[in-house]
Amino acid sequence: HNHRVTLYAVRLAEAVGLDRAQMRRLIAGAFLHDVGKIGVSDTILLKRGRHSAAETRAMRTHVPLGVEILGKSEWLQHARDVVECHHEKYDGSGYPRGLEGEAIPLNARIFAIADVFDALVSRRPYKEPLGFEEAMRLLARERGRHFDPVLLDAFERIARSAYAEINGADEALVVRALDEVVA
Repeated sequence: HNHRVTLYAVRLAEAVGLDRAQMRRLIAGAFLHDVGKIGVSDTILLKRGRHSAAETRAMRTHVPLGVEILGKSEWLQHARDVVECHHEKYDGSGYPRGLEGEAIPLNARIFAIADVFDALVSRRPYKEPLGFEEAMRLLARERGRHFDPVLLDAFERIARSAYAEINGADEALVVRALDEVVA
């Protein structure tokens, strides 16, 4: 997931002309976005079906745990925007801070689209993958609510080619493509 979602985020960032410094921060944040999940029980992480309210609260602790982990290292601070804000929603209904619109850091808004798209089109312990068209319809329904409309427009323009490149590709190919971007 980390390699795929990072590459989707990079492709979207390239489409919107993100500068090199921001791109480096995006890549670091993408790789570390769920680092706080090391503090969440596998029973919850791997559960099939919906989480209870208590399990949802426990799952949401991965964000402050991730921020705490990053706080232990000065050189990881540039990843914080994505780690801390990737569950914020454009309409302000996300967590942990309820940020709205452009108050959400750009890298987190980019990453949120990539993260949800990859989750939709990938097999997970609790779900089968959706097809490309259905995933895109679900993203479109969240325009202006979960996702920045301008960034979602850009993603819609590159999504099919990114999907063809990344989804279902051998992991070694995805890693090689990401290595090229990083280099």
